Amino acid sequence: MNLRTTGLLALVAFFLGAFVYLYEIEGGSDRDAALESEKELFAGVDAAAVQSLEFTTSDGRAARFERRDGAWRVVAPVEGAGDAMALDGVASALATLTRVGKVKAAPGDLAQFGLGPEAPAVHFTASGASHALRIGRATPVGGNVYVAVDDGDDVAYVETYRLNAFKHRLTDLRDRRVLALEAGAVKRLQLSWPESSGPFTLALERDAEDAWQLRQPIAGRADQQTVRELLSNLEYLQATDFLDTRTPAADEALRETGIEISFAGDGDAAAGKLRIAGLLDGARIVESGSQLYLLAPERLDDFARRLSAYRDKQLVDLDPASLEKIELDFAGKESIVLVHGEAGWSAGEREIDSEAVAGLAASLAVLRAADIAADEMGGAELASLGLAPPAVRVRLGTAGAEAAGKIDGAVTLELGRLDPERGLFTRRTGDARIFVLDPSQAESLPLSVAAFAERYGKRPAEPAPAESAAPEAAGSAPSAGSDLLEQ
Repeated sequence: MNLRTTGLLALVAFFLGAFVYLYEIEGGSDRDAALESEKELFAGVDAAAVQSLEFTTSDGRAARFERRDGAWRVVAPVEGAGDAMALDGVASALATLTRVGKVKAAPGDLAQFGLGPEAPAVHFTASGASHALRIGRATPVGGNVYVAVDDGDDVAYVETYRLNAFKHRLTDLRDRRVLALEAGAVKRLQLSWPESSGPFTLALERDAEDAWQLRQPIAGRADQQTVRELLSNLEYLQATDFLDTRTPAADEALRETGIEISFAGDGDAAAGKLRIAGLLDGARIVESGSQLYLLAPERLDDFARRLSAYRDKQLVDLDPASLEKIELDFAGKESIVLVHGEAGWSAGEREIDSEAVAGLAASLAVLRAADIAADEMGGAELASLGLAPPAVRVRLGTAGAEAAGKIDGAVTLELGRLDPERGLFTRRTGDARIFVLDPSQAESLPLSVAAFAERYGKRPAEPAPAESAAPEAAGSAPSAGSDLLEQ
């Protein structure tokens, strides 16, 4: 074979390979895409371009939805915000709806497929064009449903599950968020709730350091955790249903107020208000703007209605890693000094469980009370609570920057009597307020040397497991069976 022939064969092989690649591989994917596109009932429709939807909901409501400024709105049979996720799902289901197959039908003879004039339909507009999906009856076999597009007589059938997006109650397609709220944008809060002496009002404001402060009825640092939980509950508060028609029973429930909350930020967008009112058929009515919602009755308990809940109850707020020393002075009779080093926690010659003490240190570093018993007390009252003198004086020594509550380079706490129902009475040295720790928190705090030894003393080593019976020693007398075998 000469070089010319070899070259021609190589050239033919090259073009054949290129043809196979371009037609069979690259072209194959294009043909598959074209075939799939042919199956689309609304080819070329982009879900993001759907501007309106109109259909009858599963609870029999003729509803219309429109996308305005990028947000879905309910425009009939009521006005309000639409649920973005649910309505985007409807738009996506239309844009991606593909047929499994199609059947021939005589012109105008669609009733046999359940596609007559009375057939339910989903009407929508996309990119300025109007479309409709008519939904018929189920196919005799295969678990599919007959459908027709726009005003045509062509009948196709689609998988039944693809139509689930259109089977929603009206409530499910409405935005059930009670407030359009961003917690980080709120700068001021006002709460009001009824008490026996009349309405009680509480005002809070975020300061320049982003910490919440009480402004009314008293001034002082607010409990940051409680305020964060309040804002989170407001931000994610969702109704169980809507109250679109006021009745005498609804008006009666609206005369009662469980709590009223208003909030504001730097602009009007961050402002709002809601009122959780009385019960109607087992649900709470919520008033927000011009809309009335129904709320699960227990949700009212998500919003604290006690002044003490909003007062700062953080007894210690230290970085646990900075805690180097814990001094426990038991009523001036005996002291235990715990020191943290490279090998963990130690207590001089006293043997302790270092890991258990590490847990105690972590709890003490971020100790937070459950309540405030009083702003100040006299000597006799303090004595009745075990605080004059205290049962235990706890001194926390740290390494690093100064922290709020430090006294002479440390935080000093005074622990008193444990009330099984109310909790453990405690206070910070130099602070007149009396705090109450939850009984579960108090379990980890030793109120006596004996209690410390029981909880934080070194545990005895676990006994080694008993050894199993030793195998028969070599050279022992053979068994009867062995004798027989040897014979």
